[in-house]
Amino acid sequence: MTTLAWYVRTVRTGDSHLADADWNGSRLIRPICAPEAEFRAMNRRPMRVCFYDEQRCPLCLRHASALHAAPVAAADALSR
Repeated sequence: MTTLAWYVRTVRTGDSHLADADWNGSRLIRPICAPEAEFRAMNRRPMRVCFYDEQRCPLCLRHASALHAAPVAAADALSR
């Protein structure tokens, strides 16, 4: 499974996005919610937890919950 991390662009509501954690701290970010968009993050290191809940992008949250739910469901099915 790909590791994911939060990247902050601004402090506007819903403007912290989820992207691959292999980001090198300088290249442009392509958020999971809009891979055709690119932006430069304000932070140099990926964050696992966003500082403020209202900054998290609702579309990225849905993608993250879907990615995390799939391995749990598969592991549950194997344990039966």
